[in-house]
Amino acid sequence: MLKRIRAIFQIILLVIISIATSVCQTNNKTTALWLFDEQIGFYPSHVLEDFSDNNIPLVLGLGGQIVEGKFGNSLDPINQERISLPKGEEEFGLKKMSIPAGRTIEPLSWHNAKFAAFMTSGENHLRKEIGFRKPTTTKLNLGDFDWTVDFWFYPYRKTFEEGVLFEIGTGPRGENNYITSISLEHDLTNFKLVNYASDNIIRLQTNLSMNEWQHVAFVYDSRSNSLSHFINGKKLSTVQNIRLKELDIGDEDYMSIGRDCKWQKQFQGKIDELRFTEGMLYNSNFIPSQSLSPYTNITQKDSLIKGPILLAENRNNTFDIGSRKHLFIDNLLIEKSENIKFVVNPPRKGEVVISDIEGQFRKHLTVVEDEKGKIRIYNSAEKDYLEVFISDDGINFTRPNLGNQIKGNNNYCILEPVGGLGNPFIDPNSEGEGKWKYITGYHSRGTYLYTSPDGFVWKRMKLALIPFRNGTQSCTFYDDQRQLYVSYHRTGIHHTPGLATERASVVTQTNNLLSPIIYKPLSQSEYINIDKKERIRDPLPWWLDNGPLTPGDWGKEFPVKFKPDVEDPIGTDLYITKAIKYPWAPDTYLAFPIVYFHYYNDGPITRHELENPKRERGSGPIETQIAVSRNGLDWNRFYRPAYVGIGKHENYDMKTAYIAQGMIKRGNEIWQYYFGEPHYHSAHLKYDDKRAVFRLIQRIDGFISIDSPYSTEAIIITKPLLFKGNRLMINIDTEATGYAQIGFLDTNNNPIRGFEIDNCVYINGDFIETEVEWIRTSDGNSNYEHDNYENLEAFNNIITSSDVSSLEGKEVKIIFRMKGSKLYAMQFKNKLD
Repeated sequence: MLKRIRAIFQIILLVIISIATSVCQTNNKTTALWLFDEQIGFYPSHVLEDFSDNNIPLVLGLGGQIVEGKFGNSLDPINQERISLPKGEEEFGLKKMSIPAGRTIEPLSWHNAKFAAFMTSGENHLRKEIGFRKPTTTKLNLGDFDWTVDFWFYPYRKTFEEGVLFEIGTGPRGENNYITSISLEHDLTNFKLVNYASDNIIRLQTNLSMNEWQHVAFVYDSRSNSLSHFINGKKLSTVQNIRLKELDIGDEDYMSIGRDCKWQKQFQGKIDELRFTEGMLYNSNFIPSQSLSPYTNITQKDSLIKGPILLAENRNNTFDIGSRKHLFIDNLLIEKSENIKFVVNPPRKGEVVISDIEGQFRKHLTVVEDEKGKIRIYNSAEKDYLEVFISDDGINFTRPNLGNQIKGNNNYCILEPVGGLGNPFIDPNSEGEGKWKYITGYHSRGTYLYTSPDGFVWKRMKLALIPFRNGTQSCTFYDDQRQLYVSYHRTGIHHTPGLATERASVVTQTNNLLSPIIYKPLSQSEYINIDKKERIRDPLPWWLDNGPLTPGDWGKEFPVKFKPDVEDPIGTDLYITKAIKYPWAPDTYLAFPIVYFHYYNDGPITRHELENPKRERGSGPIETQIAVSRNGLDWNRFYRPAYVGIGKHENYDMKTAYIAQGMIKRGNEIWQYYFGEPHYHSAHLKYDDKRAVFRLIQRIDGFISIDSPYSTEAIIITKPLLFKGNRLMINIDTEATGYAQIGFLDTNNNPIRGFEIDNCVYINGDFIETEVEWIRTSDGNSNYEHDNYENLEAFNNIITSSDVSSLEGKEVKIIFRMKGSKLYAMQFKNKLD
């Protein structure tokens, strides 16, 4: 016992000494922190995130891999799997470049992109869209100030030459020795700091163990001009009387991690949680901290909100619909039918709600009802920053003053280039800082999660939710019936027969938006096999598409759920899905695909002629269609009529119609909104001053209906059902001269006494919710002469009843007989007499 007490005391004393002797200066500032927690199998050209507040991204190259690490994952400067490079353009790194006059290094391309992790201001022949920082203008440019570099290291190989931890240079890359670097000698006995600006080469003796994780730190004290080196918190060596200098700012400056600027001198092991700090983190022995991954106070509920089991997953012959509302968008519950047709019901076009649009204005809008019942419209405008409009009545929208003024407007809520590439929504599974969610593209780096307590003040999660960059709006909803967040993202990997880009959408699903969504990386051979079955574009693999310094678009890593059908005209593609889960009825998923008809590439020359600049059109018109689903994954698209078509609206003649993501319920109406332009996509002649946002009015549950003809009766018999309630309510419109009757059958299709279809009181009129009634005589007998209207006194002996409680919990079928009518929805309810 005494030994145990003594041991505990020694541990406590060690901790106290460590805290007392370690430097914990309050003015230390993290310059950059690369956790390398991107997923294993991470593609080259994709972004390695900086978790500091300085936003200094790197990209992964062909000479690095993300592998298992000390905390999560790590960077290992080993080569990616070898691939064959297709021919292509210089901008995308597919053309091998000649060495320019006056230079000695071949410009960067996929043919030589053997770096592990890299950033640069040079290589400007390539596409660079992620927002690289100039490293020589940051405190990565180590010099005469207090600084610390620390990381976790797992050495497991020895090399014939030194291995470079990092190298920063003024550039041009490889053309001079204007660098600062830290490297490890080949025998792992000394680290070496090279600082060209001060003409210093400094060696620091080390004591590394092979095949073990160790914390490595370097601390420079500018007051004493000393550089100290620590392993696992123990100071091993200090060099005195050295004065370091920062490099000059370079027009083509760069930083390479894990290799030098020529992609040689491979570091000897795995690197985890590499941090640069302005300030001295340590001045004596210390206990290395655990993971540096930043703490987040954003959480979601332990148990996600759960809705009823999907009817589409029913494996029995009988459907237990309980008291849920059922929209007639398909034949899910229909066993037999005659003379019916599922029909699209376009909304009524309302008034202009936003006009006099000036400057940049993205067409991908989102409409949301906030916690106070106000209606918000989000979209991106100047600099691709996100702005918001607010309305009390859904018609008159104003710009709230959020204090972020851009070109005279104060309604900007995200001052980052997000491009309107998502849809803000209220997450039912989160509160506080994470109540609002926004999954969007950012800086062409990937797809990110933003969170907000109020939809006005947003914060981006540092690690990409998915590392593929967005080309347009991603559409996200929470599916309570499957307890998953579902997102649709556009991909441009497919091509038309005429080799034009054929846009489609892939789907991602997760139960936790606070963690990255993992995908199965695809090899080059797997992509080539896909190309044998589908029309997909070069280059393959698809991550080559934007060159070595910009991530690739969405490829085939996730299932494609929206793409052109054989019924579509050749050269038509689906721009965006606008998919949602309908909030006011279970089992109902709606999408409003934006469909783009291309004039060019495909079809005959008589079609191509429409793009002739003399016609002052453009590349083609755009309409909104509608699609329906019972699980949010498998869709049936209705082509005609268009849900929101082109043409006259108020005093506008619209050539494009982009419906907004989301909808609002007001009374018995659903309000939707769309952005319209009086010119074509990629227009030769634009009328920007006539762009506008319009309100649309839809009947509640009225998107699709079962229509019966006027000339003959239609019949519908459902599959066996179980229900709860004592009234059957239906949403129907018969117009003046149509009608419907409804009855109940047993499982053998025999009429159930008291609920015969012939005894159903005619349903005639336009009803959002009306009870179904049956005629009975005062003695309860339902067998009477239906066609005897001569004796008016007979009406005194007839009563009607809508009570179906005697059938509750029993297997029944419902039979509908209609003529000249539209049937939208039904629901069983409990209602007091």
